[in-house]
Amino acid sequence: MDVIGTVAAFLGVLIVLVLVHELGHFIVAKRAGITVEEFGVGFPPRIASVTWRGTRYSLNWIPLGGFVKMLGEDGDVELRRLREQGMTDDQVEHAMAGAFNRKPIWIRLAVLLAGVAMNFVLAGALFSAVVTLPQQIGHGPLTILEVQEDSPASGELEPGDIITAADGQEFERSRDLTAYVAGKATQAVTLTVERDGEVTDRVIIPRRLSEEQIARGQGPIGIAYEPARLQEEPSPVTGPLDALRLGFGGAAQGALAIPGGLAAAVGGLIGLNPDAAGDARGPIGIAEMTGEVLQAPLAAQLTFVAVLSLNLAVLNVLPFPPLDGGRIAVVLLESARRRKLPAEREALIYLTGFAVLMALIILISIQDIQRLVTGG
Repeated sequence: MDVIGTVAAFLGVLIVLVLVHELGHFIVAKRAGITVEEFGVGFPPRIASVTWRGTRYSLNWIPLGGFVKMLGEDGDVELRRLREQGMTDDQVEHAMAGAFNRKPIWIRLAVLLAGVAMNFVLAGALFSAVVTLPQQIGHGPLTILEVQEDSPASGELEPGDIITAADGQEFERSRDLTAYVAGKATQAVTLTVERDGEVTDRVIIPRRLSEEQIARGQGPIGIAYEPARLQEEPSPVTGPLDALRLGFGGAAQGALAIPGGLAAAVGGLIGLNPDAAGDARGPIGIAEMTGEVLQAPLAAQLTFVAVLSLNLAVLNVLPFPPLDGGRIAVVLLESARRRKLPAEREALIYLTGFAVLMALIILISIQDIQRLVTGG
């Protein structure tokens, strides 16, 4: 896919995911009586805007998602702005009655969690849609494409090997074979392998996978493979409720696996976990993946967007300013202290967190560029 098309597709996906997130904040804030000053598509400078029921709805030039601006979300630092607009103290207090930071803690937590919830719901809905589609099921022997270093298969299997059986059993479906091997974790499995026209047996002990290893895409024996053939089969779901059960169940399992993979990727980025040094993907890397996925079937495209939405949900709930989780942590800290943080201190916390977050994004982007240049 050409560069322009890839960038356009990436921006389109990004806008959808971020607007879904911000829509969650917006809906709950409005329902809670919080003054929402602006709901923006993209980031300023503005192209056009309209004000309706006290909220400005704007279309902006920088197409990197969107935002919701609530009165009081930056603490009481906005008091000065209101006074500079010529408001009296009584008028200021009346206006601040709808401020985010003046609402009860449970309301603020609900507003902050709403964006995360919306991204999770979107992921679950997309996964549910995917399981209703006809599936491309692999059949026949498996041809090994890659063997991971330091994996159970390393030294026993090679790219080009064809796995025809496990413990003497032949499996028509590829997933039945891989499920059998996965179920034999820590036990010896004899794989019948065809290599250069000769048939041999290879004994491998599949590993028991941690959530971190699953998140990093590692398998029980550490191979990438392709089946002899793909065959389209009807979806196995029995109805809408079954689809929702599978979709949201998969989203929940994915969400639980993401923190371990994220920690490993960040550790690799800063040199603490060399094995995961290439796992992190920033905007450039995700844009590249978007271009590749657009050439794939619809199910793969929906799955890709669902995984991105799920990652956005989990990332935002982490207790790191200025993410939603960081703001939640500040609200809970204020609750524990039974008094608000000084506005300057709260602003400093968010500024410091933003600087660290930007530094990580820059490091990941540099890695993405190096990967593009070297073809790695």
